[in-house]
Amino acid sequence: MSSSSAVVQGSSVRPEIQALRAVAIGCVLLYHFWPAALPAGFVGVDVFFVVSGFLITGLLLRDAERHDRVRLTAFYMRRIRRILPAAMVVLTACAVATLVFVPRAEWPPFLQQTLSSALYVENWHLARDSLIPASADLESTPVQHFWSLSVEEQFYLVWPILIIGALWLAARTGRRRSQVLAAVLVVTTVASFVHGTLLTLQDHNLAYFSTLARGWEFGVGGLLALLPAIEGDRLRRTRAVAGWAGLAAIAFAALAFTDGDRFPGTIALLPVLGTAAIIVSGMPRAALSLAPVAALPLVQWFGGISYSLYLWHWPIIMFTPYITGRPSQAPVMVLLLVLSIAVADASKRWIEDPFRRPAGTTAPEAGARSGRMRRIAVASAAAVSVLVLLTSGVAGYAVE
Repeated sequence: MSSSSAVVQGSSVRPEIQALRAVAIGCVLLYHFWPAALPAGFVGVDVFFVVSGFLITGLLLRDAERHDRVRLTAFYMRRIRRILPAAMVVLTACAVATLVFVPRAEWPPFLQQTLSSALYVENWHLARDSLIPASADLESTPVQHFWSLSVEEQFYLVWPILIIGALWLAARTGRRRSQVLAAVLVVTTVASFVHGTLLTLQDHNLAYFSTLARGWEFGVGGLLALLPAIEGDRLRRTRAVAGWAGLAAIAFAALAFTDGDRFPGTIALLPVLGTAAIIVSGMPRAALSLAPVAALPLVQWFGGISYSLYLWHWPIIMFTPYITGRPSQAPVMVLLLVLSIAVADASKRWIEDPFRRPAGTTAPEAGARSGRMRRIAVASAAAVSVLVLLTSGVAGYAVE
């Protein structure tokens, strides 16, 4: 298959990818805990989007390489195992905490957004609210951060179909797969970027939450998966400089972007291209390379818990004032950060990891695990259904 370079580029969990996750969640945490310290830490989400586009595109192309087709069922089962267990636990905890600690008058927005988050349409819920003057300035809810996870889930629904369509087109036209894939991804990415730029000028709130306006960030990551891998020590000094330049671009964006009305227009290129530079540079063995820092066990661990940490930190911040009856001061925020990290580590260890298929599974084990995964899918669907019924029912009761 002519897209083998993509297979190389996305073939394994790379230390720089975990390091990027650590940078991304670090930006988000600082922005949420101490916004004055990092006024545009929300660009951490853009880093996550590029990384997701890179990894998912590589995963899909490896599947096509091995099986001569993209196996949608296998792909979505992997996504279910990776995403739903921890997310459903967090959403259930948020629904229960709302009923226990939050005054009934505030139940409707909390539970309605929990419902939207369980269905992974929270971004459109917030986009709709941003268009309603009476709702635009409402305070945050404990699940508001699920907007970015909703964008990702919607990407996961559309992107495999786009890849399949490109592979089909290549087969029909007799052209090389890599050429058709590149053309399709470039057109899609550019179209999304232009749409996002124009929409930001018209309504930056809608653009911020819109999957169509954010899709180009995933597309940039997807295009990176098509690039030939840089092997060994080739261009190691250039790559070392590119890695530091990429990190500087992300840091500058997180510190300097104080005009939210202009985001995510063209200025979103800075964190996106910064992330791309780090991915392309890899882990070169050169003086002053990012590689030694990226490979530190602490950095790798922090990147490893980034998903659970993203899920748990915001509900912990939001529910604490309801539990204590007072705003959280700086010392309390430090304790909440430590608590968030501890809970995230436990969530990664006891919720995320057990649902992932371990490497080296034998054929009989794989067969047994396949049946288990089907049961997990059914259980996850049931959990979503119960959560939807609970939140919609209680929210309706609270409104009455």
